[in-house]
Amino acid sequence: MRDVKKLDEILLKIEKHSAKILLLVMIVMVFASGVARFIGHPINWAVDFSTFLFGWAAFFAVDIAWRENKMMSVDIFVKRLSERKQKIIRLINYFIILAFSFYLIVWGFYLSYKTRYRTFVGMPNFSYTWVTLSVPVGGVLLFRSTILKILAEFRNKKEAQ
Repeated sequence: MRDVKKLDEILLKIEKHSAKILLLVMIVMVFASGVARFIGHPINWAVDFSTFLFGWAAFFAVDIAWRENKMMSVDIFVKRLSERKQKIIRLINYFIILAFSFYLIVWGFYLSYKTRYRTFVGMPNFSYTWVTLSVPVGGVLLFRSTILKILAEFRNKKEAQ
């Protein structure tokens, strides 16, 4: 169990660093593209590459926020319920999120397969599949995080809330 927790911490660190780096490179690429276009030498592939980076950064960021309980929630009514009813509502939400992430996994892999021959306009040798793979990978990460929350809920750990 201790090794699993350590592996989980390493995975979270990798996700955090990857999201930060992808976001930073995306910002630099968009800014450089704007400057280059202003001086008359546009970087045609910069926007396409930024789209690729954004797809991956967004799914990493969603999982990070979900794991660290930093997602926005409206719980003004739920807080007034008993602890048992709150737990039931949390579990229902977790199972809805599991279903949604399963949908992302299945259809994300299907979409990735379907786009294997599609390329970016500005990057002719770069398959669009690399962007669409962020959907099922993000879905797998979200699915894993939600399973951990459900397990923690059944163990009555405070971190699941």
